Amino acid sequence: MTSTQRLYYSRPGLAEAEALVLSAEGGTLVLDRTVFYPEGGGQPCDLGTIGGIPLGAVELSGGQVLHRLALPPPPGLSVPVPGDRVVLRLDAARRLDHSEQHTGQHLLSAVCSRLYGAETKGFHLGREASTVDLELGSGGFLGPEELAEAEARAAEAIAEDYPVVVHLCPPEDLASFPLRKGPPEGEDEIRVVEIDGIDYSPCCGTHLPSAGRIRVLKIVGAERRKGMTRVSFLAGGRAIRDYGEALAREREAARLLGAAREELPEAAARAASRLRESLKEAEALRGERAALEAELALRRSGGPAEVLAFRFPDRDAAAAELAAKAAAALGRPGLAASAPDLTCVAALPQPG
Repeated sequence: MTSTQRLYYSRPGLAEAEALVLSAEGGTLVLDRTVFYPEGGGQPCDLGTIGGIPLGAVELSGGQVLHRLALPPPPGLSVPVPGDRVVLRLDAARRLDHSEQHTGQHLLSAVCSRLYGAETKGFHLGREASTVDLELGSGGFLGPEELAEAEARAAEAIAEDYPVVVHLCPPEDLASFPLRKGPPEGEDEIRVVEIDGIDYSPCCGTHLPSAGRIRVLKIVGAERRKGMTRVSFLAGGRAIRDYGEALAREREAARLLGAAREELPEAAARAASRLRESLKEAEALRGERAALEAELALRRSGGPAEVLAFRFPDRDAAAAELAAKAAAALGRPGLAASAPDLTCVAALPQPG
């Protein structure tokens, strides 16, 4: 079985290359070389096109990189067959994003390990944010102060622009590295990703050439999960975009509240207080209206046993409930329907 040359390791900056199709079955291709990283190590696969046909997934199976095309192919294109030479085009923006998040995770895990002895038990690179599961030997939880310190230490490493170096074992000796976590079993070759002396971790993912290329790492949340601290974070372009979006929302909120940005918390608190008072007043007025409508319906009723009925074409179920209860308070059965909510409410007078 011929193995695929993994250009995503040997030439990680390569976004386009030509490859030979070794096999093709049901839209799944094996190539003599590839720029596409397969899903693994908590990191999603690369995407792009092969011969102009979009990739649906890239997987590693039995040492082979499987390229699953998104079928059917675009008009005018056909699925390659063995012997064809095809052009591979990588979605470079997706690769960069994944490399930023994965390198950021290594840095965050290393800092938490050094500061608190936290062991990384899991990593997930999500579409919106990424998470890392950290376990403390004491079974404790990393709170806001600890996470703020970890974020500050990570920022220092980014500012120092520590190099990220990949070691291959063999030829290098795996035992010579102070690994943060144990290596995978059954592998002939182990890749050890080093962040300039502060972290050594076996990893198959893609990474940036230095910590400075992360640019920004921001912790955006934390929760207790199965005795661990699950930390959510953003790195690189995600963190920068999130800041820009948050700033735009802050400016819009300031405009709507007629306040300066630094006055937003106080302005929001005042607006919330006024809203609560307005809602109380509105609820009282709704009750008064229901009582008046019930009294009017009572005057128009034909006899003491007649049900007081209401139909509201533009009021909600809560208004219907108030009307039915107002009729019951006057000693008559009440029946009210809300057309928008498709709801009918009935209320009976209390005996005695």
